[in-house]
Amino acid sequence: MSTRVDVSLPLVLVAHHARDTVELLKALLEREGFATLWAYNGRSALQYARQHHPALLLFDQALPLIDGLELCRTIRQEDVDTAIFMLNDHPDELGNLLAFAAGADECLSLPFHPRELLARIKAVLRRTERQAASSHRLLRCGSLELDPEQREVRVAGEVIGLTSLEYELLYVLLRTPGRAFSRTQLLELIPGFQHHSPFDRAVDIHISNLRRKLSQAMGTDALIETVRGVGYRLNMPTTETVAEPASPGPGPAQLALAAFERAPVPLLVLAADRTVVLYNEAARRLCGWSADQVVGQAKCYSLLSCHLANGTMLCREQCVMNAITLNRLSDQTACYSITLKDGREVPVTAHYSSLDEPGTLSGYTMLTLAPDLAGTHLP
Repeated sequence: MSTRVDVSLPLVLVAHHARDTVELLKALLEREGFATLWAYNGRSALQYARQHHPALLLFDQALPLIDGLELCRTIRQEDVDTAIFMLNDHPDELGNLLAFAAGADECLSLPFHPRELLARIKAVLRRTERQAASSHRLLRCGSLELDPEQREVRVAGEVIGLTSLEYELLYVLLRTPGRAFSRTQLLELIPGFQHHSPFDRAVDIHISNLRRKLSQAMGTDALIETVRGVGYRLNMPTTETVAEPASPGPGPAQLALAAFERAPVPLLVLAADRTVVLYNEAARRLCGWSADQVVGQAKCYSLLSCHLANGTMLCREQCVMNAITLNRLSDQTACYSITLKDGREVPVTAHYSSLDEPGTLSGYTMLTLAPDLAGTHLP
């Protein structure tokens, strides 16, 4: 791993299972002036991303230890601003769809043209920099909301009339909740106080007025606490959020995901090892399990407990997907029963459709379930 991270240039984390690819990407990026970190597995990449907060992540969908999709989902949950490029040695439409669903900004096929990669990287970084610069951030503390862009303070949506110095005092306290500020520190931090001395009562008077206004609006005067012998502090946690901007229209990948999610029939997408990678709303209503409990974690046979009327379990060697792979089929229909979360057994007609070349071991399969709810029973 590189240790050259304390620099002002954009930092890029490269993670790929092939050392040749990592070396190629490193050389290309460093020649353009980027600083780089690199890793050869998903676990190390996640550690470096959390530690160094790179501006851009370039990683392989087939990383060992933690695969690219799971890594992308984890990082996106923790950091919404980092740009993410997913690299794929064997690109396909569904693979790209899964990457976008996990939070990737771009998908790139290998091998790639260096100029195209650099152009895409620079375009994405420009876009993320503009978004960061224009993001409308709000400070919130319970029902209290401070809007730095509008210089407004609201409680439950209603604007509170504050003087300029009262606003600045509240802003300083909200930015670092729990920290006690002395009068001298507040005098130094707020321009309007610069002509006052630490020995006069200017800070105390404005704090008193601010407390009174917040108390009238919020019904409590305990928000700003006096720390004896020190000064003042905010004694409630603050969160910083981004006001929702007007978003552009959805792209093709987002439209495809929305269509899949809102389809009226239960749909699942299965990886070659039978892990459930997509699981729509109709499937969640039928099975009873949430997406967080299933996607990327459960195998289809452990989720559905597929079985015949005589009790034979259709898992592992008996799984319908084995027949699809061995016989290089693109479609297969089967009838069996599944067990729901609440213990009911439901007969279904299951249709399997290959989303890749028939018989491909690394391909994806879409499973559509047509349940016969009239035949539902408890075992």
